[in-house]
Amino acid sequence: MKRILVFLILVFQLTFHSSELMAQSNPYESTLLTLCDALLATQINYPADPNFGALVCPSTNPEIHPIHSRGAESVYPFAITYKLTGKTKYRDAAIKLGNWLITIQETTGKKAGGWSEIWPDPEQKGWFGTTTDQLISMAGAFPILKPFLSAAEIEKWNSSMAKAAEFVMQTFPVRSNINYNPTGAATLLLVYQTIDKPKQSWLVKADSLMNTYTLNFVDKQNFLIGEGFGVDEGYNIAQSIGYIALYGILKNDFRIRQIAADLLKQHYLFVYPNGSVDNSWGTRSFKWSYESGTKTAPGVYFSFALLADMDPKFDAAGLKCLEYLNQKCMKDGWIVYGPHAKNHESSSPPCNYSTFARAQSIALAIEYGSNATTKSSFPAQENNWYKFFPEMNVAVIRTDKIMATVSAYGEIRRYPRPSVCRGGSISNLWYEGFGENGFMQSSSTASYQRIEGMHMPIEKDLLPLTPRIEFNADSNYFSNIFEDVDMMSADKEADNIKVSTSGDMKTINGTKSKVNFSLTHRFYADYLTKEITVKGESQAFSLIEPIVNDPGTKFYLKNDSTVIIKTNASKTEWELKVINSTVPFKITLGTDSEKYWCPFPAVEAYPVIISFDTVSEAAQTIKIFLGKK
Repeated sequence: MKRILVFLILVFQLTFHSSELMAQSNPYESTLLTLCDALLATQINYPADPNFGALVCPSTNPEIHPIHSRGAESVYPFAITYKLTGKTKYRDAAIKLGNWLITIQETTGKKAGGWSEIWPDPEQKGWFGTTTDQLISMAGAFPILKPFLSAAEIEKWNSSMAKAAEFVMQTFPVRSNINYNPTGAATLLLVYQTIDKPKQSWLVKADSLMNTYTLNFVDKQNFLIGEGFGVDEGYNIAQSIGYIALYGILKNDFRIRQIAADLLKQHYLFVYPNGSVDNSWGTRSFKWSYESGTKTAPGVYFSFALLADMDPKFDAAGLKCLEYLNQKCMKDGWIVYGPHAKNHESSSPPCNYSTFARAQSIALAIEYGSNATTKSSFPAQENNWYKFFPEMNVAVIRTDKIMATVSAYGEIRRYPRPSVCRGGSISNLWYEGFGENGFMQSSSTASYQRIEGMHMPIEKDLLPLTPRIEFNADSNYFSNIFEDVDMMSADKEADNIKVSTSGDMKTINGTKSKVNFSLTHRFYADYLTKEITVKGESQAFSLIEPIVNDPGTKFYLKNDSTVIIKTNASKTEWELKVINSTVPFKITLGTDSEKYWCPFPAVEAYPVIISFDTVSEAAQTIKIFLGKK
């Protein structure tokens, strides 16, 4: 109760959009000020409190206003904000927060020098790999704060950073999630350059983490492999690539910076026209947020800013992402999970992770980014192209009015089959002029499970947002979204881009049915079609087409084959209609609509359900149109 009262008192002290913020012309600087002001208002400023200097999280789900150890990553953003503004409140906040972080560092046992992400953690059972995130923040802030630290504090900061560096030395590389390795490399290099008594062994380890355990995991498609033993768009673009770039800058190594730029050229193909990041298909998409692609990584901003001088398109993409953050993803200075999070107590107020992590990224962008000002565009702002990645079975498509991702990515060695939807479904669909954000369809986990409990709110039963084919038989639920070994192709035809996928209908455990399916999507300039074919034993099938349901959106049946969709954001009406079918069908609207919500990517959807029965093993096909009326 005391912590709740302290938090409420601190929140009421916050004044947003201060005069100095409004005076800023640099969007990175003004955004950093906004985020730091929100974080600053939650700092515990009572010296008698054992957590003096810590930040209190605004979230109440899954915990009531917890104190996260990683909140101390705000040390560096606070220090950079002090450097920008000269306001001593930021400097003092950074020092108090850093001093608190030192007090909770492990001092004995195998985890000595580390910080547990789960805190308090008296039995050392939590995850300690995030020590590198806290250490790099301390190391970045130290030169700025050192003139204002007492002699005793300087000694404590040096000792704490040295112990944390030794922890990274002993426990890295991390083989299951590659983002820790480039982060660890950049951390050790930065600590070496800033601490009073550095060790040469840190440079040797940094080189190993970068060249052996990071750059050796770039595949022939120029994607970084290793996030859950696969590719994760969110963590790659919002953390790993940025730290590869930072390492290249700190070491003045153009070769490494060029590798980072080459990686970014592939990964930023999934930045959408509105500045959102599509991580619908990645191995860790269970934490997908439109902003930056994942909840807990630093954020895409430093990845783009640190490489802006390598390609003007990076600068354009970074600024558009920053615009999306400011216009669509912030409430009272906090970064929210997504467009409809505010409608759900489980996700509002949000956890402070995204806020302090993005503050860290933006602070790095300000300190190490180039001053590239060349006006340019990035791929999503250019029409009529597509890319197909056959080794991942992922396609991204851009026509005049549409951008979409189709995924049949089957990597499930670490993160389970229910954690992501695939099967050749559209996993993200942006349609110019639709709704508040342009999103018409998105995907979510097949079964909402709190894979990372501290980062995922407690929810009631949810249904997938992903378009899908499904049927029930012998007390089992079968769908295309559980298929992990699909066959997929993508081709340019005369007036459309065609993406075809085929596979077997499976259960959530991977049990194969006697029914196979094929999905053919054709993307035209301003509409798309979906052709769904099933073949095998007779069943009662449903085609589920969830449509993003912004406030005020209306759905109604025009006739037996046509659904009209009208949003508040536009006078235009859209249609979802069956234009061809070899079997009788029935359209139903809104069944279990309250379950079509997911905290990641924090959108609600409204289900359009097309039901049909097959009476033989012969192939049956339904073709759907989706576009403007």
